[in-house]
Amino acid sequence: MSYRIRYKCPWYKTLNKGTKFPVFILLCSGPVLLIHVLILNFLLAQRNHGSIFNWDYFQTDFWFFFIPLTCYVISLYFKPKVFLFRVPAANKVGYSRQENSSTTAPSEIGINAIDQENWSLKLWEESRVIKFVFEYYQIRLQKQEWNIEGNIPLWKIVFFEKTASITFAYFVNGEKWGIHHFDSTVLDNPWVVKINQSSYVNMLYVPDKSDYRVVLKVSDDKKKENRVEIVRLYATIRTALNAVNDPGKIDLMLIISRRMKDKNYANFWKDDFQKQLNVRDLEEGIGSIQ
Repeated sequence: MSYRIRYKCPWYKTLNKGTKFPVFILLCSGPVLLIHVLILNFLLAQRNHGSIFNWDYFQTDFWFFFIPLTCYVISLYFKPKVFLFRVPAANKVGYSRQENSSTTAPSEIGINAIDQENWSLKLWEESRVIKFVFEYYQIRLQKQEWNIEGNIPLWKIVFFEKTASITFAYFVNGEKWGIHHFDSTVLDNPWVVKINQSSYVNMLYVPDKSDYRVVLKVSDDKKKENRVEIVRLYATIRTALNAVNDPGKIDLMLIISRRMKDKNYANFWKDDFQKQLNVRDLEEGIGSIQ
């Protein structure tokens, strides 16, 4: 309901910010409160022919339901990423059944996936939480056949490894390819952050304000341990990379230097920088593998 009010009601969008808040609270909590009171009144009437509409209930027990509900609705208004029930898109595909047969309704296939895709983008625009952009592209990956022909968009790349002769790209499916005709200007893309001398990570695949995975590396003489910090990726992305590549090599590529951590990485998470991010920049072509 909160989604439909926020994004599907044209009249709601015309309200000013001061009016939107109370209207949102009223429309989201009002029907729930009404149903709650009516059901309790019905059950009470069945049991002892009493009624819930008296001051005793509204002065005591009512608040144990009203306060948590209101707090949750307020959290939905300010933090739309909060959900009590999250239904996977795969479970939302509709089917029409006829007697003695089962046929798929073509008009319904993919509709909910498209809605969820648009929803993720709208939630990103509303909250500026990068996780919603990540979810948007994960849905696109599920819908599209994997293809890295032609000019490859940035969103398919997890990170770059830059060498003296060629730049390698590590893709979301775990594959590593050398990029020909590499457009080096992509390294200045606001979504791309340099984390060490040779690695540039696409921050789309780094959890919000992520911490680091600390690894102790033993030196060659085995007498000294070096503490290094490795940029943490989403688990699904890291699993895909580990399945195709040497996990130790991936760790090496994702080590973040102290200077880059304090400068590039920290700057990316600043609110002013986040407000400038644009999803269209993730569609920028980086070159081809042929």
